[in-house]
Amino acid sequence: MKEKILRNKLLLQFMVFSVLGGAGMGVAQMAITLYAVELGATAAQIGLIGGVQGIGLLLTVLPIGLLVDHVGPRRVFVFGAMASALIYLLFPLARSSDNLIWFVALVGFFTAFRFIPMTTAFLEFVRHAGSKKAGWQRGSLSFGLVLLGPLCGASISSYWGLNITFYVVSAAVLLLVFGAPVIFPETERSGSSTTLSENLANLKLFFRDRNILEASGAEALALSTFSCFNAFIVVIAIRVFHFTVQASSLFVSFEGVVFIATLFTFGRVLEKLGQRHFYLVSIAIVIAGLSLLSCMLHPVFLIAGTLLIGIGLGMFNLVNVTRVANANTEKGKSAALFSMFTMLGAIIGPVIGGVAGELLGSWSVFLIFIPLYLLLALVIQFSSELNGSVEILDEGEEQNSAIALNS
Repeated sequence: MKEKILRNKLLLQFMVFSVLGGAGMGVAQMAITLYAVELGATAAQIGLIGGVQGIGLLLTVLPIGLLVDHVGPRRVFVFGAMASALIYLLFPLARSSDNLIWFVALVGFFTAFRFIPMTTAFLEFVRHAGSKKAGWQRGSLSFGLVLLGPLCGASISSYWGLNITFYVVSAAVLLLVFGAPVIFPETERSGSSTTLSENLANLKLFFRDRNILEASGAEALALSTFSCFNAFIVVIAIRVFHFTVQASSLFVSFEGVVFIATLFTFGRVLEKLGQRHFYLVSIAIVIAGLSLLSCMLHPVFLIAGTLLIGIGLGMFNLVNVTRVANANTEKGKSAALFSMFTMLGAIIGPVIGGVAGELLGSWSVFLIFIPLYLLLALVIQFSSELNGSVEILDEGEEQNSAIALNS
């Protein structure tokens, strides 16, 4: 009972930490966008501002994963949080769109210093606690990033201006430093006695781990679909069904709410079905959603498709996180490789949908992903790496791990 209480306490701490972190990121994104408009940024510059942060994260995830395994997640997180807080304080000094791009690129570089340690710590938690709570950290982060953050960002900037908004973001990031000792293990090595050069040499072994690669590839496909949906659903709703801008934006919010709800509620279903069957059910749901989104006959198909996409992609994230967490590998490198694939998916997804839409028409934007999901279903069906059920630690290991996680 005591171990269960400790585990639930740590989960609650993860959720609060993630909501605060996601809200800070959401406020920052809103403030950066509004600041770019205030500075008179062109459409191309606004697009570049949106892209450079993701590119910075993509380029740094693998080195930061190595660093986490070498010195421990707490040190990496504290350094990244303090550096990011300092940069946000300097944002009001960006007096042109070009300067703003450089500041955003710097923030993107240090994002991995915060994101990878958090993912590493939660993967370790999921490995010990089981899959029932595997989506709670991502759900909490998404709630702060997608819902709470933009709302707070719009309110703060409206009442106190953009300069104060950036100061608030800086304070919010710095606040996470004081919560780091609660979330992250000791600042020494995170269970690895190898040197940094040995970690670099061993990294190539992760690219041969089929379990990690399959889960990361599946999550990359899910993020491709997710980013393509966010990029084109509003455009299709406006151009094809003649929705207003406000009504069209509700599709993105609706999908986000369903996605978050799935992360919080479907963990027990994963444990009952097992990874293979859960994968196949989620693929079937996503394919059904993509098919409905591609049907341009009536808006009801768009609504139903949005609902199924939110459920299916939420299920995908649950099983992928559980699978990576249960892999017998160093969690820093696992988190880095997993994040690198997901970032690639997020970048490539809108490109795939855009090319298909340009060549074949709007109906093909989402339909183009269905063959990829069918191929993944074949890989999953014949994969020798998947268990029939989710692996849970036995009672003795569970007690030891619960104590270790809170030490």
